[in-house]
Amino acid sequence: MIEIKSARLIIRETEARDLNNIEKLWNEPEVMKWVGFPNGLQITQASLKVWLERLKSHQNQKHFVVFDKHSNFCGELFYDLEPDNRAGLDIKFLPEFQGQGLATEALLCLINYIFEYIKEVTCVWTEPSQSNIAAMRLYDRCGLKDTGIIAEGNESGTYWELSRTKWNECYAKYK
Repeated sequence: MIEIKSARLIIRETEARDLNNIEKLWNEPEVMKWVGFPNGLQITQASLKVWLERLKSHQNQKHFVVFDKHSNFCGELFYDLEPDNRAGLDIKFLPEFQGQGLATEALLCLINYIFEYIKEVTCVWTEPSQSNIAAMRLYDRCGLKDTGIIAEGNESGTYWELSRTKWNECYAKYK
């Protein structure tokens, strides 16, 4: 099981014991409105169990839970390794843990993990909604840059990317 520790966070692979926290996060309207669910997902424990089992069968996808040093659940991280050696990123944090730099710390840890341990990955990417200014600021702080390309199949999103080369040039302190 992967576990990543930083100054203020503990990040580990999601397990069955984490499903209550994921349920809370995914049913939170303030979080899920940015991914097209303004009322939250209205997801159940039964659906989450199925989701977790399916996730475990995908070697190229990893989902993580994020806790602060006081064991408070903050949010989630996810990556999906693609055949073209890119890794798609996702992050969601509960509103009460936003605006404290925790999401930045978590995402930097995940990016560092990917570039350090998954050697074939050439870049990480994400597609934030153009109206989600906070997310775009987060991605910018973590080194991802708006390519100016509208996300494929998602006219409200843009494509942001960070190459391994740029990470090595600018973010060596996270190695």
